[in-house]
Amino acid sequence: MASIEEQAAEWVLRLGEAPLSADEQCELDAWLLVDPRHRATLQRMQGVISQLQGLREQRGPVAAALATGKPPMHKTAGVRRTLLGLTLAGALLSGLRINGWQPEDWLADLHTAPGQWRTETLDDGSRITLAGNSSVDVRFKAGERHLRLLRGQVLVDVAHDTARPFVVQTDEGSFRALGTRFVVSQGAGRSELTMLASRVEARSAEAGGYLVAGTGERAWVERERVGPLPAIDPQRIDLAWQRHQLVADGLPLDQVLDALGAQRRGLLRFDRQALHGIKVSAVLPLDDSDRALQLLAEALPIRIKRLGPWWATIERVPSTN
Repeated sequence: MASIEEQAAEWVLRLGEAPLSADEQCELDAWLLVDPRHRATLQRMQGVISQLQGLREQRGPVAAALATGKPPMHKTAGVRRTLLGLTLAGALLSGLRINGWQPEDWLADLHTAPGQWRTETLDDGSRITLAGNSSVDVRFKAGERHLRLLRGQVLVDVAHDTARPFVVQTDEGSFRALGTRFVVSQGAGRSELTMLASRVEARSAEAGGYLVAGTGERAWVERERVGPLPAIDPQRIDLAWQRHQLVADGLPLDQVLDALGAQRRGLLRFDRQALHGIKVSAVLPLDDSDRALQLLAEALPIRIKRLGPWWATIERVPSTN
């Protein structure tokens, strides 16, 4: 069963996304009456969120930063991120990460919740689309347009500007373009580039290794290395982005579940070693992970065990002789 902190975190998310429906308000009222700790925990979390929102307001609205092209002060942002970490630690909000909420999101210029996509037009005419559960900072200056991918995936459609290259940076490296359309994904210790049109230079953060990828090509970047990945059909990937879909061509099931798990607020548990040998070839909805899991269960030797709305376990079905 989900802890009180996890349940309260879910309500914080729902209250922050849109006005509650009449049924949802009744559900919240009932939950608050069950235990006096429910209201206290919810109020404590909302208080911390208010503090974080205040920090964001001190940074200035992202729209103003994009309109003027003036980068915020990096030192100030660093101090505020430190304050954010201390505030969250003091408030015991570690359970929020389990439900897809990331503390740093409140200080990111743009972010999305799990299962939510967002498209923005920047002041230079470039368009970026964040996949669910992603966050970025935007820094435009005289000689460079800079996007920092903090988490998740971003699709970039760059407006041509020979005087200001467009750079997407991750912890592992950077992706430099003048005018092009591409996707950058950040994972654990590795970033990936998928080219939909034109060319991008992918460069590692430390060793200086680089390669140039063209339309339909892909690359991986680690802090000291960079290398190619199998080519893709750019039109198919572009369409999948428009429809919020995952295209899997013989992808190991555990990697598919990683992608689906990133779009859920609850926990998705599975034995990676037991499922790795199962390959998936399918197109799955990323904005409806429950439906995607059901489609997988109907086609593969797996079963889903659920414990409330926050916990799902995927198990391999033993083969019968």
